[in-house]
Amino acid sequence: MDPYQISEYLSVSITLISLTVAAIFDLRTREVPDKVWLVYGPVGLILTIYRVWVEPTLLLFTAAAVSLSILIAFGLVFFGLSGGADAKALICLGITLPLPPGIVNPILGFAYPFFPIVVLVTGYLVSLSVAVWMLGRNLFALAQHGSGMFEGLEREPTWKKVLAFITGFPTAFSHLQSTFYLYPMEEVVEDENGAHRTFQVYSNADVDREQVLSEFKESMKKVGSPNTVWVTPGLPLLVFILAAVVIALTVGDPVFAGILSIVR
Repeated sequence: MDPYQISEYLSVSITLISLTVAAIFDLRTREVPDKVWLVYGPVGLILTIYRVWVEPTLLLFTAAAVSLSILIAFGLVFFGLSGGADAKALICLGITLPLPPGIVNPILGFAYPFFPIVVLVTGYLVSLSVAVWMLGRNLFALAQHGSGMFEGLEREPTWKKVLAFITGFPTAFSHLQSTFYLYPMEEVVEDENGAHRTFQVYSNADVDREQVLSEFKESMKKVGSPNTVWVTPGLPLLVFILAAVVIALTVGDPVFAGILSIVR
């Protein structure tokens, strides 16, 4: 095994170790200590610089992959689609494994040389499993309680109810307050007909939960402070990113391979 291959093994190892640690923190507290990234990023950068030094022809693709990873990471945070830890994970991954490592031979291979993008897209695809789980949970509840699930929200359009079915679920307000990863997916609006509840179909991924809960509790007083509200879980995206890395290293790029199979 030559030094170049050793550097790839080290990059894969530091990636799996760092993302495993980060995923555990994300799952338990939804917060990841910065020291994880302060170790992962610099070590990964040194290994990548070494590979570019050994193979200068990789410079262009490596620079493009790193730049794209950083740009997308900042974009996701700017538009509220991910938290700071998720963005840091993508940046560190881009720095450490900007290109698919040659030491792996995944089943589907890679259609383009930007490994972090393969991981990001695959991670979001894997996260859809949560929507399937919530759909099943809500269908079971609907069979038990019928349309009462939407008490206080009867006026909401069908498309919002369908979206709520796959992104959240109704629960006791006390459960919302005591469960650190749950966020309200309702808000109170006032119009000519008075105050009424409505689904909030978009929320910023990087918000102060305590402030959100405080404001939500005050607003709900205008509609009688109902005991049951709709909530959405803050997803541990780093768990899905870790799973996506494993899938990418062993299977390849399932999303692009699926698209190609349909086109053909």
